[in-house]
Amino acid sequence: MPKIFPFEALRPTADYVGMVTAKSTDFPNQEDLVHEIRLNSFTFHHVTKSHLSYSGAFQEPEKFLPFASQYIQSMKTKGVFLKEDEPAFYVYEQIRKDGKSFKGIIALCSVEDYKNNNIKKHEEIRPSRLKFLVELFKTTKVMGEPTLLAYNGIVPLEEVAKQDVFSFLTVDEKKHIVQKITQPEDIAKIEKAMAAIDSFYIADGHHRSASTEEFNRKVNRLQNDRTMCFIVQEDQLEISPFHRLIKPVSPILEDTLIAGLSAHFIVSKSAKSLYEVKEKNTFGIYTNKQWYNLKLKAETAMMDVDIIEHFIVREIYGISDSKTDSQISFHPHTSGEQMMCGLVNDGTYAVAITNKACSFEEVRNVSDAGKTLPPKSTYIEPKLRAGMIIQEFEVIKK
Repeated sequence: MPKIFPFEALRPTADYVGMVTAKSTDFPNQEDLVHEIRLNSFTFHHVTKSHLSYSGAFQEPEKFLPFASQYIQSMKTKGVFLKEDEPAFYVYEQIRKDGKSFKGIIALCSVEDYKNNNIKKHEEIRPSRLKFLVELFKTTKVMGEPTLLAYNGIVPLEEVAKQDVFSFLTVDEKKHIVQKITQPEDIAKIEKAMAAIDSFYIADGHHRSASTEEFNRKVNRLQNDRTMCFIVQEDQLEISPFHRLIKPVSPILEDTLIAGLSAHFIVSKSAKSLYEVKEKNTFGIYTNKQWYNLKLKAETAMMDVDIIEHFIVREIYGISDSKTDSQISFHPHTSGEQMMCGLVNDGTYAVAITNKACSFEEVRNVSDAGKTLPPKSTYIEPKLRAGMIIQEFEVIKK
């Protein structure tokens, strides 16, 4: 069973937290994101998107990551960041404008628990992202965004004393509330409840988890054997699908595409949008301003994302590795139909593929079986803001 640990967080003060915390989805266009970075010297995007402040290539992190490190030091010097003076668990609640609330604990988890599969994964990762995050942690010596973990159990958050840290609103109309648990008896009560849970499951942040293991393996000069996580009861999570966008190297004619799909699917034109897929083993295809409905012919135990991966991505488009192939991209359902269809209509991509979201029970079953899903199989909320609670990797004193 995995363990959790209180820690002394680095964090913005209440006066600056609204200007510091950052999420790239606040600025869906890169031009707006660049504008935000230029105007807001406090935004944590100077760490997570530091390449946008440098005219060189994104593939050269050694050239722009020093700017991210300078930002951390500058925020400390200016008093924008403060270091907590006692170990704590941090209770974080996010409330959307529709009233939906997500609440859990930000704590440290052991990298050994990740290695030993007490913290279980379900999704494949992209090697390029893994490499970048290792370099980011090594250069800045901080992790600014926790991995989202889910559990099935009872943790008595309402039965312990908490101190207010801050409460603030963000541009996406979400309210964020952070409190801390510092009393030893309350910390022990939370640790005991967590100790009764068999496993944690990675809901969001597979790259962060994998990169902290790699970071720990490669760098032995820092106290990096623990990693920051946001741990929530699994029934709080909301899962949306990622849809696939494909631009093949060799164009496929529409008639040829339909003929190929017909080997495994019943294919029919649809006068209605299929952005919202309601049934399992049913999919939408959007190409040339036309929706097609796909219904799998044969019964299967495969999950929908695996069906897409095997029978469309690989078999029709010849994409053998969705983790690395530039022909495929991923569109979160929450970004909307208009954006997705626009990317097909303007020729950026040739085709979009939509599917129904899976359940977290299905995700858990995949993890328990030691299997993985294709990359970007689930879009899980809540999405956390970077720079709100920060784990700092201290230098090991010899």
